[in-house]
Amino acid sequence: MPSYNPNSSVNDRVRWLPSSNGTYSASSALASLRTPHPIVPWFKLVWFPQNIPRMSFILYVAIRGRLSTRDRIHKYDPMVVTTCVICNTHPESHAHLFFKCLFSRAIWTQLMNICGSPWNGLFWNAFIDWASTHWRGNSPTIVADKLCLGVAVYHIWRERNCRIFEGTQKTSSVVAHFIIDTIRCRLSSFNLKNHPIISLNWNVNSS
Repeated sequence: MPSYNPNSSVNDRVRWLPSSNGTYSASSALASLRTPHPIVPWFKLVWFPQNIPRMSFILYVAIRGRLSTRDRIHKYDPMVVTTCVICNTHPESHAHLFFKCLFSRAIWTQLMNICGSPWNGLFWNAFIDWASTHWRGNSPTIVADKLCLGVAVYHIWRERNCRIFEGTQKTSSVVAHFIIDTIRCRLSSFNLKNHPIISLNWNVNSS
């Protein structure tokens, strides 16, 4: 057992060991309670400096597969009808709601046309993996792509909830219009003088 010889010439002081400087902080306390995990590949697809927080949060929950889609609710309540409330033809799941549903695919086709790239036809998990690899960096073009994902998922989920809880419904064109306006407003805060294509595609004043 190692020995310890106290130094009587130095006053005792309290140190908070989880902190590198010995001073307590809420962040160091939280870090000591959390189990560290490696950063997931899609982290910067969701959380980036120009994101819209409430929409990024819904995207985060969706990627984790934790939204209360009808297929998940059915596991706890077998009486729940699993049919997608938007198309009324297929069971509602994350993969169906955000990509397979004809309503969502119409929205994505319109968004990808504005981005200048064709809809690649990938489905939920495959698309997230693809976007995590290809949409890297913070250039206006990449930011616009990332915003498309977060804002589209948010508004599709919102439309789904409006149909269930409010009894209202909008066409895919109207929802796409809301999505495009949201992205345009966010991009309008950027300096796009050197990115005329982005300004043109999204109808944003570059000045």
